Amino acid sequence: MPENTDAVDAGTTVDGTLTNGEETWYTIDLDAEDTISVVFSWAFDEWTEQRVEISISGPDSTVLDLTEVTTDEPPRTAIGATVPEMGTYAVRIASLEGEVPYSVTIDVADEDPNEPNNTRESATEIATGASVDGVVVGDEADWFAFNAVAGEGIELDLTARDLALNRDIEMALFDPEGTDIGVLPADQPSHGAYKTNYDFLATVAPESSDQSVVGAGVAEETGTHHVRVSEVGPDTLHGVVRGFTAYTLAVETVELDQYDPNERRETATPLTPGETIEAVAVGYDHDWYRFDAEEGDEITLDYDVTRDVDLFSTELTLYDPDERVIDSSDRSSEPSIVTAQTTGTYYLHIGQSNVTTPAAFRNRLEYALTVQLNEEVPPAAGVTFADQDSDGTRVAIDEVTVPESGFVAIYDERLITGEDLVEGIRGVSPFLETGSHDQVAVTLADPITETQRLWALTHRDTNDTREFDFVATAGDEDEPYEGETTLVMDDACITIR
Repeated sequence: MPENTDAVDAGTTVDGTLTNGEETWYTIDLDAEDTISVVFSWAFDEWTEQRVEISISGPDSTVLDLTEVTTDEPPRTAIGATVPEMGTYAVRIASLEGEVPYSVTIDVADEDPNEPNNTRESATEIATGASVDGVVVGDEADWFAFNAVAGEGIELDLTARDLALNRDIEMALFDPEGTDIGVLPADQPSHGAYKTNYDFLATVAPESSDQSVVGAGVAEETGTHHVRVSEVGPDTLHGVVRGFTAYTLAVETVELDQYDPNERRETATPLTPGETIEAVAVGYDHDWYRFDAEEGDEITLDYDVTRDVDLFSTELTLYDPDERVIDSSDRSSEPSIVTAQTTGTYYLHIGQSNVTTPAAFRNRLEYALTVQLNEEVPPAAGVTFADQDSDGTRVAIDEVTVPESGFVAIYDERLITGEDLVEGIRGVSPFLETGSHDQVAVTLADPITETQRLWALTHRDTNDTREFDFVATAGDEDEPYEGETTLVMDDACITIR
């Protein structure tokens, strides 16, 4: 290295401008196993066609890490290494093309007081409501343990310092069984749960060095939960995990509502139709409810937001017993009305529909929910039997309605004289499905030979045989339908032609 180098201490930030082809060197004394980090920043609006090379060299001039930065690269780039021996190490900044204004931070990782906590089994305990400082070096992971009660919300904050596009960290939340239960704003962990925002060009000023991110989940069982803080994998960030990242992690548990945890269909809260429940929704909460309905029931979902919050709305999704979506809307005013097409258990999911910001992610929205079931009213039993001519062997019923399927039987005057009811039957219709039927022809098994009055009486199919068993059981099965005050029947004068 050149003789005219500048010696710096850990945590030093230096600024400068390099002309085309110029280079500058900085030295720092390190102990064996120290981890050095160099974060190179440039002013985005001052670069046009520049190229810079930055490197770290050991006491024997061996290059430990090196990268080239161009105007196509992000405005913050990191290199770093864990050094093998005590000695003086050098950082080189060289302009390969153009005039380069820059800022470089050279730092050494502090000792992490939480170590060893590189596995779930060796996790460091952290109290809820508290925060802890840590350091992730290279590709290690730091684990923390805390207790949560089933139904509580778990809210996490992670602040990382001196990030760069090619060095980033993430955190993940695990339940007592070791299952990742973490949720991001908008619940879209496309790059890993809680990944700190490293898209500086799109989201933050180039000079920004600290990044915060939030995450959360709902404890579905009481016990020890874990948070893991780790570097984003090499497959994501150009194949190298460089240097270290210092961070602060905060863990908090909060009360939700009496129905939590109901995060999944399997743990859905049962609803009693007609009763109103009052509950809470937050950006990371998923509320599931269930109720039973019969085919033909009219289902009314009355959802009312009683305490609204900005930047946060909920979506209601109703599923039928076959897990098909039959209603979905983002609303808080008009009730939704659908008709049940299948008998069984229906499920209702309430969750955030547009939470994309940390501010909205943990806001509390309060709501009232009522499910009404208006059962389909079956048609009343009825029969219309008009005067008619006949040859004595057949008669016609103008209209007959059987609410639960059945028959219509033709009686003579013994129906109303109080004699043996069974003996008064002259003929019976075929089996009639539930509903109304027009012009039902009835063959008289016991024909009439003279003009007289006959009665048409509706009967049930009480034993589901689809056969008229009233006579064979002496009236014990397939009894007549009854109206409010009398049997459901009608009479007609049958004129023999």
